[in-house]
Amino acid sequence: MKKRILSILLAACMAFSLAPAVFAADGVMADVKADDWFAREVAYVYENNLMNGVGDNAFQPEGKVSRAMVWTTLARMDGVTTAGSDPWYRAGQNWAMVTGVSDGTDPNGNITREQLVTMMYRYAQLKGCDVSVGENTNILSYDDAFSVSEWAVAAMQWACGTGLINGIGTKLEPRGSAIRAELAVILYRYAEKVTTAQPEPEVEV
Repeated sequence: MKKRILSILLAACMAFSLAPAVFAADGVMADVKADDWFAREVAYVYENNLMNGVGDNAFQPEGKVSRAMVWTTLARMDGVTTAGSDPWYRAGQNWAMVTGVSDGTDPNGNITREQLVTMMYRYAQLKGCDVSVGENTNILSYDDAFSVSEWAVAAMQWACGTGLINGIGTKLEPRGSAIRAELAVILYRYAEKVTTAQPEPEVEV
């Protein structure tokens, strides 16, 4: 009898010890599940304070991304303190204008996919990253390649060449509105594919 009680207690302890892991695997937000295609990336941007939730423990992965959101996110990546801005995007807006990442206009406008990758491209240049990988990237295999704005072609080639962005089926959808899940994925891929791909600086001896 004592052995049986001991076994039950041990099982209960194991269940409690596993509970946090199960909870964590179910996503960092109420509307993000562990098997969602963007779950890992949302966890990354949330844990690194790049993107926040929208209230009620929700991330709203299908929500549209405003230009101001991207300014603020990239400013945070660059070490800028954005808390306490009035309006909330002012610090990110000023940073984007000073650095040349954006002209700072239309903060509440939904950002398109080509606008998003262009800001990422400019940010990569700002950080001294090698963006030459895009020069030989062929995006003509996508059905709507010719709908990419002329000013965004180099950025779209770079984004496709580095794997930052993929097509939606056979299309790039350059003028379609970006969603929050896509932004999280792009930020994660930037850290994984662009930042880590940079060569170590030479050290003079």
